[in-house]
Amino acid sequence: MILVIDVGNTRLKWAWLTTTGLSDQQAVVHRDAKPDIWTTALFESGQRPSRVLVSNVAGPVMAKTLTKLTKKVFRVDIEFVTATPEYHGLTNGYLDPSLLGADRWLALIGAWTKARSALCVVDAGTAVKVDSVDARGQHLGGLIVPGIHMMREALMNKTSDIAKAAMNSTPSLAGVLANNTVGAVSRGAVFALAGMADRAAEVIEQSTGAKPKLFITGGDARMITGTMRSHGEIVPDLVLQGLAVIAAQPR
Repeated sequence: MILVIDVGNTRLKWAWLTTTGLSDQQAVVHRDAKPDIWTTALFESGQRPSRVLVSNVAGPVMAKTLTKLTKKVFRVDIEFVTATPEYHGLTNGYLDPSLLGADRWLALIGAWTKARSALCVVDAGTAVKVDSVDARGQHLGGLIVPGIHMMREALMNKTSDIAKAAMNSTPSLAGVLANNTVGAVSRGAVFALAGMADRAAEVIEQSTGAKPKLFITGGDARMITGTMRSHGEIVPDLVLQGLAVIAAQPR
């Protein structure tokens, strides 16, 4: 049994890979949380893995904590997965392949394994990442913008009138356009991200001549899909699926 872990900026997600496949994803918020809150959920399940594979974009402190606890509790050495120049027909498009985020690379591996065709991945988390691959498996590059909550926080913290109006607003989201400041900020962030994802899919199709299969993942995936014109497949555990692909290969 293999434990795969996806550590994002806000949440930590994990699943167990067995002979019958990948278990359902579990998740806990680690950002601004006391360590024992998320470590208990992950390390005190009673299950003991033979391997632990991790995608970590939460920094060196998180990496050190996971390394220590994995060794102490599971008696195995942790394996941090990072981007490589290529993987089984998928080619990293970054000028320096090692600088592509591990989560983005693993989401592409998961999507490429499922599709084996032109594709676009939209990862709607704390930051929203868009990456694309052509039909030959060549990574075409990507986009990164602030996520829904980060956009809201920027407006609330960097403006005076909007923040003041928001404090006195009734939080209603009825209708396409908002009739209060809280709703306008929230709806605006969703529309901005949905529009970016739609436009990216259009540009990819125009530049490659092939309509990409669209995969949407991340904690806010369902918030933007309802506003998008493009139709995609929501895959909440796409990064974990990428880790599972790597874990299933002989070492």
